[in-house]
Amino acid sequence: MVVTSQYREADLWPVWAAIAFGLTGEAGIVFTLGAQQWRALPDAERPSRREAVVIVGAVALGAALYGAVAASVNDRPGAWRGPLLVGTALVGATPIVCVAYAIWKTAHTDQSDVAAGELTEWLLDRRRTMRTLVANLGAMVALSTLALGAVVRMETELVKGHALGSAEATPFEYVLVFGGVGTLLVAIAYVPAAIGLRRQAHRLAERLFTLEGVDDSAALLERVEQRARFEQLLGADAGPFADLQAGIVVLTPLLASAVAVWLPR
Repeated sequence: MVVTSQYREADLWPVWAAIAFGLTGEAGIVFTLGAQQWRALPDAERPSRREAVVIVGAVALGAALYGAVAASVNDRPGAWRGPLLVGTALVGATPIVCVAYAIWKTAHTDQSDVAAGELTEWLLDRRRTMRTLVANLGAMVALSTLALGAVVRMETELVKGHALGSAEATPFEYVLVFGGVGTLLVAIAYVPAAIGLRRQAHRLAERLFTLEGVDDSAALLERVEQRARFEQLLGADAGPFADLQAGIVVLTPLLASAVAVWLPR
């Protein structure tokens, strides 16, 4: 796919080739990581077969829709390489999406009968899982966006040099739209599960450090501080720094698309 590319004469081709190899490698790593996390889930947390089929079908539909849009925008020979790279990324992300859905579903169930220690361990483990998965997913979408940006740059270069046999190149705004869609998909996979984990952490903190029946001001202050520290350990505090960290991860693909658009042409 890389060696037979029609853009080999472009100066940016080695960069695109490196990004394409990195993207396929990252897709394999993310797929393996997601599969490991899926196997580590207890049977009670795993989605049903019907739900898993729906998720896989949604991913396949997304790949088909992107292929159709890409074909309508670029009908040149060899234009199938872009949709193939995106399809590879989507396949790599499928286990991660299934794990995120499983965490979201479990986090929105009643856990009041679960022992506090067991629930605390579960919350900490699932939070680590979400951080790892969303970081890898964001990196993969960012690589996809950068690869598309490199392709658009190469098209522009070859069209100007009359080496592509076409009068127009793909608009750079297409890269920004692609990055925005990628950002939205990362947010959809991350935010619902993260909100569910935060709610469970708040409920557990309220259960362990209840303020009911505490009338003494010193004891009340101590209990509030204990609850705040516990929520912070679980990542449930809604501080601006925590939100900024999450925002940076989710916005990584969009930032990559902006860089791809505004680099010198």
